[in-house]
Amino acid sequence: MKFATKHRSGSRKRKPPNIRKTSRPSRNVPAPEPASDTVDVLPNTPQAVTALCSSGDYTPNVDAFSDACLPAAPRGCAATPADSTAAVTEVNSESVVPAPTSTGTENEPCSRNSRTIQVHQEPQFISSEELNVTAATVRESVCSVPATERKFRLTADGGSSAAADSNEEEGSRAFEVNLRSVQAIKSTGKGATALTDFWSVMNVSYRGLHQKTFQGHLKAKFGPAANKSATNVCADAAEAVKGVYADMDPTYTKNITVIYDGTWMTRGHSSHIGVGAVIEFYSGLELDFVVPSNYCHGCTLGPKPGDSNYNEWRQTHQCQKNTDVKSGKMEVEAALVLFRRSLEKYDLCYTTIVCNGDCRTYWTLCEDRTYGFIQFTKEDCVNHAEKRMGTNLRSVVAKSDRDQPLGGRGCLTQDLIKRLTSYYGQALRGSDNVQDMQRAVMATFHHITSTDEEPHHELCPAGPTSWCRHRAAEAKDEPQPAHKYKLKPHVAAAMLPVFKRLSEPQLLERCKGKKTQNASESLHSVIWSIMPKDKHASLIAVETAVSEAVCRFNSGTLRALQDMDKAAEKDALRKKRAQKAHEDKENKS
Repeated sequence: MKFATKHRSGSRKRKPPNIRKTSRPSRNVPAPEPASDTVDVLPNTPQAVTALCSSGDYTPNVDAFSDACLPAAPRGCAATPADSTAAVTEVNSESVVPAPTSTGTENEPCSRNSRTIQVHQEPQFISSEELNVTAATVRESVCSVPATERKFRLTADGGSSAAADSNEEEGSRAFEVNLRSVQAIKSTGKGATALTDFWSVMNVSYRGLHQKTFQGHLKAKFGPAANKSATNVCADAAEAVKGVYADMDPTYTKNITVIYDGTWMTRGHSSHIGVGAVIEFYSGLELDFVVPSNYCHGCTLGPKPGDSNYNEWRQTHQCQKNTDVKSGKMEVEAALVLFRRSLEKYDLCYTTIVCNGDCRTYWTLCEDRTYGFIQFTKEDCVNHAEKRMGTNLRSVVAKSDRDQPLGGRGCLTQDLIKRLTSYYGQALRGSDNVQDMQRAVMATFHHITSTDEEPHHELCPAGPTSWCRHRAAEAKDEPQPAHKYKLKPHVAAAMLPVFKRLSEPQLLERCKGKKTQNASESLHSVIWSIMPKDKHASLIAVETAVSEAVCRFNSGTLRALQDMDKAAEKDALRKKRAQKAHEDKENKS
């Protein structure tokens, strides 16, 4: 049907609302007479209605009740039609008065305050007579206070319990669910932005935690708790190491074998934060660590000496710079700190060191004479020694002249370099004798550089089961097979110095123990999974990540979380719980 709308001349006609009406209200129906207990002037604001209802001087008239007086829906809630009928729902959601369906015909007149509500089914009329809502019900609906939102408290076993008052952690102003959310997102290598995105996708909150709140929890709660937990875990590891050495050697004193290696927060040689860690070799337990940093963002942006507020700022500033050395010397600096405090902290001496080919740390410790007359022993990681073959051969190819290239067909290809690297590693692991190791390394060189015209297989192992096809054919009285590689003479001449240098007795002596730094590399992997290298982080964040990684590495994830929760508790709460547990035990007995 058409709608008659008034509009000003020259103005655009307004589009009528998409409301279907089954009958037009009669203009001749008189307005209902106001009741004797109502006032002539209706309040037009919810505050006015609430005040009058509270005093008891006002009883609203349902028929003339204004829409402006109806209480607004709570923020974040949306009114949804249920069973295709309108309903009057109180704010506290305790009583719901359904709107009865109109039984009138299409031509039945309606009162002037009747409304037609558009739903998916046929439109229905809801009038004040049909609602039959008393003034007391309306007063209760208007003046009622919204019910307290139910909040949930996370329990220790992962469940949840409803609480009507608050789910703040006992003894803290922070909610436990917020703290656990920060801990969970931090343990996965993410930050405050990822936590906000997670809550948005879960339709919980599009705001999440503020960045300052997130950092505040990290500095005030998680950082100290993680450091304390890591200290306890490392102390337990030191006691376990002493027991292991006492079982292996009855004459054990204090000297142990450790793996030491350093890592940096960012890739390259310009990182401001590094990590040095000591791991006992036989047990694989991490004993101690330190995180050096040569940069403080607060000192860079804060007041400088001579400013008026410098002294006041200096008293409250927590500087994150603990060393002045560059990133290249952080590994050596961290080693000095860790080795110097081993006797005082654990009553242990790290006399045998398993490290990579870098000798700066070893020579620095020898010059420092950390343990007095006790000498250090250096053992190389077999995996790092194996990589040197590939690194040196690639360097030779890169430095070759254009007139006589060493790379390409008939020369050192990448596939051949990988094979020679693998053969060198097998030679290091194949024997405990230095002479046998040296013979195996040079046998690889002569075997690869041999040709049909000049065969050199004297150093290859003899016998029908030899890996050398030519010596095996010789043992079986078979014809010699053709040589496969056929390297050019200048390529063999360029390879010889590399093989001689990597087969020196001093190097092979350090590789005789077949020790590796796999435990250290595993710890580094755990650290940078919690704190990714491609993310910016402060010293506090890196220290927290390293502490949590150490707890995981030594004790596992479950005990790491339990120790961190225990360390985060206040002493008063811990004593209170212990006292309660003791009383319960006495009552049962």
